[in-house]
Amino acid sequence: MAGLYIHLPVRKGHRAREQDAPGDAGEAEITAALSDEARLCAQRPTVTAPVSILYVGGGRPSLYSVDVVQTLADTVSHELGASALEEATVEISPADATPEYLTELHRHGVTRLSIGGISLVPEDLARTGAQHTRDDLVRTIQWSRDAGFESFSVDLHFGGAERPRSNWKASLHRAAELRVPHITLHERDLSGPSHNDDAHAERFAFAMTFLRSKGYEQYELTHFARPGHRSQYQECVYAHGNVLGLGPGAESFWWPDRSDPSMAQRWSNVEDTAAYVERLRSDEVPVEQHQVLDQPALAREYILLRLRTSEGLDLDVLNKRYGVALHDRRAAALDRLAEEGLIHDDPNRVRLTPRGRLLADAITQRLIREG
Repeated sequence: MAGLYIHLPVRKGHRAREQDAPGDAGEAEITAALSDEARLCAQRPTVTAPVSILYVGGGRPSLYSVDVVQTLADTVSHELGASALEEATVEISPADATPEYLTELHRHGVTRLSIGGISLVPEDLARTGAQHTRDDLVRTIQWSRDAGFESFSVDLHFGGAERPRSNWKASLHRAAELRVPHITLHERDLSGPSHNDDAHAERFAFAMTFLRSKGYEQYELTHFARPGHRSQYQECVYAHGNVLGLGPGAESFWWPDRSDPSMAQRWSNVEDTAAYVERLRSDEVPVEQHQVLDQPALAREYILLRLRTSEGLDLDVLNKRYGVALHDRRAAALDRLAEEGLIHDDPNRVRLTPRGRLLADAITQRLIREG
């Protein structure tokens, strides 16, 4: 299983599907560049696994016409063997959504939406300067269902002490009332750069308890899904799966032969859209940074990713594939974490308890440093 991430850049001065701004890279140019990059990627001898999951992101892909999404889907199907996508997700801003647009996306094979909601409380949206209202978000949720989408996610942001705790609770309550099938939490202050760790932890703890009580599974630290509505793309990422990234600033991780750590690579594209388009116009690969990962780096990534999941870190896989016998090396540290109630008492894998999830970053760094 491999994922494909397509980054559609937000075009300057551009509003929902209007004319391109002067000097801006237009839909046709960006689509052509992305198609060319897909062709160049397909020529790499190591990129052999067929793509089965597509995620179109970048902030506001919904600024683009449905024809762009369809063209790109056709291109990756032809170039990268993605003829039978199991999941195709497109990010949607409620400021751009219309019933017709969502219906067309579904008709063209998009199976899932990721809706940038921020909050379901008007005061929070006003504080962020959001381009949509609560009513826009509620309508987008209903229109998504009407268009035939059974699975979609809504992003909700939680801030620090500057934001009333009652607002955060009200936003989660409203999302549950609307039967949103998947909720993604983002730890961002809504009113500025200030940060209050205690307030964030309190809000996150409430979200975990409340959403579990409403039938959501916390399958990853910040991803909550009702049964049958997990994001396959997110599961691919957190399984340390192959992800090919196309578009300005997109990142890729590709490890075709898991028995050979020397085959693992990570690369990222140039971020500037004009430079990205120009390179591909000249038939040049738009990669700006490239790294061949060694086995210790891969092990650290696997630990970091898997500790965020409900299934946890499989110690047998960590040993056989990544060369790290964590239980042998750090038995005392793991015992202490279990005694402190931060991980479950399981000899085969490391799984964080609800309390441990509040300290996930600290636990991960501890195991990476000590392991």
